[in-house]
Amino acid sequence: MTGKKILIVDDDKDLLRGLNIRLRATGYNVVVAKDAYSAVSVAVKEKPDLIILDIGLPGGDGFTVMDRLENLPQLAPIPVIILTAKDPAVSKERSLNAGAVSYFQKPADNEELLVAIRKVLGELGEHVESVQASQGFGKEGTSMTGKKILIVEDDQDLVMGLSVRLRANGYDVVVANDGYSAISVAQKERPALILLDLGLPSGDGFIVMERLRSMNTLTAIPIIILTARDPAMSKERTLSAGAKFFFQKPFDNEELMAAIRKTLGETEKTVAEARISEDNL
Repeated sequence: MTGKKILIVDDDKDLLRGLNIRLRATGYNVVVAKDAYSAVSVAVKEKPDLIILDIGLPGGDGFTVMDRLENLPQLAPIPVIILTAKDPAVSKERSLNAGAVSYFQKPADNEELLVAIRKVLGELGEHVESVQASQGFGKEGTSMTGKKILIVEDDQDLVMGLSVRLRANGYDVVVANDGYSAISVAQKERPALILLDLGLPSGDGFIVMERLRSMNTLTAIPIIILTARDPAMSKERTLSAGAKFFFQKPFDNEELMAAIRKTLGETEKTVAEARISEDNL
């Protein structure tokens, strides 16, 4: 664990939950404020090493928060990363001029955000490698198992949570958010397993499965279905099309991990080690 503390200031509950999980899994302590007023009081109390700040907030916007932080000597040195849905053309320059060290527009790329966080906190050297190693990663964020899983899903919160859990269990993770990119990502990355939603933009999961099975280089990749659709309408069809398992959302994480390990033919030792890693989340 890094022991460093990050304050997230945002009123989006889904973003707070997902980012909280991701940062804690990476080894940070996390505290939260949901409006501009409490942001300053929480910062005074918790003395975070970094603040991730939305601009659109109840009780005063992010610029108000930065102004208040700047006027308090004990808080002025804390670096601020802006994470906002506002148009960069309107707010990026103003944010950087107000003292923000980096600016991200929602939805942000999680890996790019983490790199920015590590850079600000001075963790891009040996310390980052030790944090990654504690999660089952090698240098450059590579999984020690070497097994890569492609998640094909357009629900960003589910992708974030599932990515954290899989990486904490030692897998590499790549993502595609629609049916079209699923094929191109699979061709490029050659994953050991695909977790596939059925309801996707640019072609549903059945079309993705059909395309994968028509390509000699991809046809052998096992597929596990994760979907909100009624099993009575789609389970038999997906299994007949070659899927190994079918899970209806919301699914049990332990059952999914067991299915992944079984599909990948992992040994009892590997499963036990993965469970120990998962228990440390």
